Amino acid sequence: MVLLPESLTAELRPPAPIVLPTAPPGVGKTHSVLQALAAHRTRAVYATPTHELAMQVQADLEALGVSTHYWRKGPTDEDECPHQDMVEFFRGLGYLIRWGPCQKCFKRKRCAYRRLFTSGANKSAQVLIVTSWHLRREDLWTLKAMENRPLVVLDEDALSALAAPVELTVERLRSFVENLGVLRLAMGGTGDPSVAWLTRRLSKPLEGDEALLALTDAYRRATEDILRACAVAGHGQWRESQAVLHQIVTNHDQMLLGDDDLFFDLVGHAYNAACRRTVLPNILADLRELLTEPRPVHLSIGACRWTRQAFLPPDRQILMLDATAEPTVVAGVTGRQVEVVETPLIEQRATVYQIMDKIATRSGNRRDLAREESWTRKLATEVARRHRGQSMVCITFKADEKTLQELLDSEHGSARVVHYGALRGLNAFQGFEAGLILGRPMPNEAQLQLLAVAAFGRGALDEDLRSPPLEWQLHTHQIGPDVWQVRRQQYPDERWQAVWRHVVVGELMQAIGRLRPLTNDATVYIATNEPLPDTLEILPVYAAEVFPSMATSTRRSDFQDRVRQYARTMEDLAAEGVEPTNRAVCERLGIKECNGFRYRKLAMEGEARAPP
Repeated sequence: MVLLPESLTAELRPPAPIVLPTAPPGVGKTHSVLQALAAHRTRAVYATPTHELAMQVQADLEALGVSTHYWRKGPTDEDECPHQDMVEFFRGLGYLIRWGPCQKCFKRKRCAYRRLFTSGANKSAQVLIVTSWHLRREDLWTLKAMENRPLVVLDEDALSALAAPVELTVERLRSFVENLGVLRLAMGGTGDPSVAWLTRRLSKPLEGDEALLALTDAYRRATEDILRACAVAGHGQWRESQAVLHQIVTNHDQMLLGDDDLFFDLVGHAYNAACRRTVLPNILADLRELLTEPRPVHLSIGACRWTRQAFLPPDRQILMLDATAEPTVVAGVTGRQVEVVETPLIEQRATVYQIMDKIATRSGNRRDLAREESWTRKLATEVARRHRGQSMVCITFKADEKTLQELLDSEHGSARVVHYGALRGLNAFQGFEAGLILGRPMPNEAQLQLLAVAAFGRGALDEDLRSPPLEWQLHTHQIGPDVWQVRRQQYPDERWQAVWRHVVVGELMQAIGRLRPLTNDATVYIATNEPLPDTLEILPVYAAEVFPSMATSTRRSDFQDRVRQYARTMEDLAAEGVEPTNRAVCERLGIKECNGFRYRKLAMEGEARAPP
């Protein structure tokens, strides 16, 4: 029998499943994990989405007696970095501190910020705290700081880092082409765009400025290819990147693109030529990734998009603290099994109303707020007046933030307004007494498609690399004792439905969780009829049931009376021995049969509730 080395057998074993607790947002999962780290002294890497949450985790761990080391934001003014802006830019792209401007810096041996990544605390600390974008670094898990850390804790929305969307809009790409001409002139070349076509025929190795100019030309040709593909893409199509970037074909181009030192020199020139605007360097980095690593890209008339995926080593135990993560999506993105862990039930203290009058899409809310008789304004006004004198937060779309802040300033006086996307990990509202959540937070449909392809691969697309259509469906939904019929958008494919739940429903649940409904005696109003999971006790209502003045807003005030009248007429006809068909009931009531069908199903016992 041959005995294999331990290092090899470890690689051959299947990776351990990712552990995903099922507890809803706001139950204190993070606090429980921190206490477990303190009790068991487990060496770990702890990744958070923001530096604010990282500092909070560090403070909590140190209060429990756990030694930590935090890769803080920087460099700051106190670090006296001679290339501060450039270093921040390179770190934002996920590059190592020793690359880019730090590689040849005269101060590198006595740099306070550099010591943050080279000090002994990187290995000695029990918990190393980093932000999630570090997960994108290809060499992260080979660093000495990561050795002997068997546990990796991913706190809050880790999939945004593990499958990060990249978007290059047509407007930015056109500006990029113009800036490339400026960059060429700054490096001593000519601004003539035809030169970019000539250099693609080069085959001999280039060095110095000639190599930089040739690399610039390769980026110009790639950008022009993308712009041409977007111009004929219509409303959206998926294509292989090699089919789009057909001008980047020579080994010479690939050699230039793969030269790290050459790329860093080019970015340095671009940074200076762009007057310290990072638009030019950022696109250079994104294009380099696309040119060197073929992948499916989503093209539309307005942008080119793809997903930047990260890697988790199979020898680490992964604990994901994301209450709204969809297990099938997590498994697809990470390539590992997911073990869903049940958590003890906690009695809910908050009262949560789901106002079912509207779907409340992003565009629908924007149009409604612009109207003189705005349903959204009326609802926000009623909530603000009812809870005047109490702490209140309103969560809405970013485009509506200013409008609602002005409205609530006049009606409430001290309400906070924040937008979707700026919520995860925030504990600022855990003691607020009232919350108003407006709208269904569906992103651009292309963002849903990017995550679906990242999770399920090209198999999620049809043979023509197209995604399934997003369809409108009439959905019957059981909420407590009531049955509701909701018109909603949905994909026909179960894999894409999981992506919808992860993104859209997950963001709604995160918004509710910011008010800590299990531990906080708050009153929360959710103004969308998007079906939510039953992890929380949610009371579905129409707006007029909670705020009587809303009865005359967007629905006829006599609708419920009509339904009840229809039901009584059915009973009367049955008592008279007449079959209560829709035609018979409508003749008795003197209404059209088509209108009767609106009331009939709702009038049947046990069917969906009628609006007031």
